[in-house]
Amino acid sequence: MKETLNPLNTNERIHSLDMMRGFALLGILLVNTMNFQYGLFLIPSLHDFYPLGIFDQLTEGFLYLFIRTSFYTLFSFLFGYGMVILQERSKQKNRSFAAIYWRRALLLLLIGLLHRVYIWEGDILVSYALTSFLFFFFLRFQAKGLLISALIFLGIMSLSAIAPGETNLNDTSSEFYTYSVEEKEVLTNGSYVDVLMFRLHSDFYGLGILEDVFLEAATVLTVIGMFLLGAFVARKKWLIEVNQHKKLLKRIWWFTLLIGFGSKVPFLFSNSIAAEGLMTYIGGPLTAIFYATSISLLANTETGSQILKPFAYVGRLSLSQYLLQSLIFTTLFYGYGFSLFGKLGFFLGMLVSIAFFIIQILISKWYLNHFRIGPIEWLWRAGTYLSIPPFKKHK
Repeated sequence: MKETLNPLNTNERIHSLDMMRGFALLGILLVNTMNFQYGLFLIPSLHDFYPLGIFDQLTEGFLYLFIRTSFYTLFSFLFGYGMVILQERSKQKNRSFAAIYWRRALLLLLIGLLHRVYIWEGDILVSYALTSFLFFFFLRFQAKGLLISALIFLGIMSLSAIAPGETNLNDTSSEFYTYSVEEKEVLTNGSYVDVLMFRLHSDFYGLGILEDVFLEAATVLTVIGMFLLGAFVARKKWLIEVNQHKKLLKRIWWFTLLIGFGSKVPFLFSNSIAAEGLMTYIGGPLTAIFYATSISLLANTETGSQILKPFAYVGRLSLSQYLLQSLIFTTLFYGYGFSLFGKLGFFLGMLVSIAFFIIQILISKWYLNHFRIGPIEWLWRAGTYLSIPPFKKHK
């Protein structure tokens, strides 16, 4: 007999995963704020990155070493982890996992497209949805098969770390420079309709929809490895049974600390393609695992659990809060809003991001005292499960 498959209740949730999602949202906001105020490509000759001098320079180094490339990868890891949980719950409830999975993926694609077109072009949800199309077929594998597949994809991407040459963002003849000049103008002075039209009609190589297909395919390849790694860890139950795997988790913690952050250091001193590849495809995944194991180990202690608890509030509303970040920060920086594009610098941008995230924690805590699920999560899950999930909390 089939049982109803509803969203997890509070007492059924894995709180360390909610903490990771919340922490990842902070990291994503800190990275995205660089792009909100300087565009998709950070081109030095087009902007004044350092209005506060040494404070901005140190902040930039901090963001590249500890934040950039680490948190989209952590979110990818968590996405893959969550799909295994959904698969296991579907089996327990005797429900069709494939039907639920594809409805969930298609709805995420729709949400991502609306976000990318109408709010911010830096959206990652479309890429996650498209990656999940491929990821579905790997979920038939056992843990060993998932690990081997993850290592293959991550290994392929890491080959860029041996590429020669340097990245010249100031090359005025490049397509990215031309795009960024036009982007700066429209985001600084354009109306909302101007920004919308720019989003819909601009491209780099003049290939139209074909260009979008190629770019998304490349993004899927960069993301799928962490999806698979998250699925492998979910199958092994390492983050649930922390005490049984504490020694292993500590070894992983030390390895990812030393090798992960060590792989990011060269980019602080060189803009070579190899250094960028090392930071993105080796440093990013390893530091993401470092943060995941750190939170798992800390959340397993009473003091650590209390310290990390505020992140769990935001993590339970991660999709709604991610979209809210885009809505608020595009309004803050773009010309149709408060027109702060290119004016704050890295240091003040980071402070604004942290201040807003604190507000998100307070909003989330209040919200969860009154409601069971976030507004966008509610719509997403209603379409996924084809049932109306409970929304308000009853006294």
